[in-house]
Amino acid sequence: MPIYEYRCASCDHVFEEIQRFSDPDPEVCPSCGAPQVSRKISANSFQLKGGGWYAQDYSGSSSTSSNPSGGGGGEG
Repeated sequence: MPIYEYRCASCDHVFEEIQRFSDPDPEVCPSCGAPQVSRKISANSFQLKGGGWYAQDYSGSSSTSSNPSGGGGGEG
């Protein structure tokens, strides 16, 4: 489930909530109780680490192995 970040317009308190996509936004600030909460736009920290990713395993010379998905190679 994603972590959403919210800010209270009344007291500027910033807090996070772990919610489903379908869950409604919180209606009141947990710090002051004001009903003026808005969702902040936040950058995520998603990173691809370890082996098996494109930048490490598939860049460089072209592979001569067969295509396991059976996809067309431009013929016919």
